[in-house]
Amino acid sequence: MHQDVQQVFNFTITVREVLGHTAWATLCGLLISFFYTIAFRKGSYSVNLVKSIVMLTMITSFVMMVVGDNLAQAFSMVGILSIIRFRTASKDAQDFMFLFFALAIGLACGEGLYAVSLAGCLLIGLVTIGMARAMANTQPENLILTIIRETSTSPESDYAPILQAFCQRYKVVSTQASREKKGLFMQLSYVTNLKNGNSSEALVDALKEVEGIKQVTLALEV
Repeated sequence: MHQDVQQVFNFTITVREVLGHTAWATLCGLLISFFYTIAFRKGSYSVNLVKSIVMLTMITSFVMMVVGDNLAQAFSMVGILSIIRFRTASKDAQDFMFLFFALAIGLACGEGLYAVSLAGCLLIGLVTIGMARAMANTQPENLILTIIRETSTSPESDYAPILQAFCQRYKVVSTQASREKKGLFMQLSYVTNLKNGNSSEALVDALKEVEGIKQVTLALEV
């Protein structure tokens, strides 16, 4: 029984292997973060997530080196997945996929599977970029349109035909009322997509011509 316990937790690793696995995990983490920034080039990406990808790859590699190739490895995998609890809200499910991407590559680096980790980085990264480019060309960009109008002189029906002419779809996502010296104002935010051939500048100019509209802003949804 005592020998079995020793066999479970007995492992040896040299300093050279530690440095090699760590250096390779760092390079793979940087490569994954590069693919992440390329995939989000047209939008915004999280700088903190870029750093987290590199750190997660290195940390996972260290965990695999500490655990070793024995029965404790199976228990450590359960521990890794239960400890990593991302409490902050993510803007995109793709963020989580890149974190699991880094986790998987870190496991390979910790086991010294350099060829597997490099092939995984290149294959998954290139496929992700290809899908992002293809989807960017087929899906219209979501825009946030904010209109501040006087409630007494500019009902929504006055500018609804403009929205129908310029937008594929539009939906109210927030409404806020405020009282000023000049009267009561309503701020409405819409999620919308422009129709092909229509520009954002033309939409904003058309809305500004409507009587009672105080301010119009149009921004890319992130």
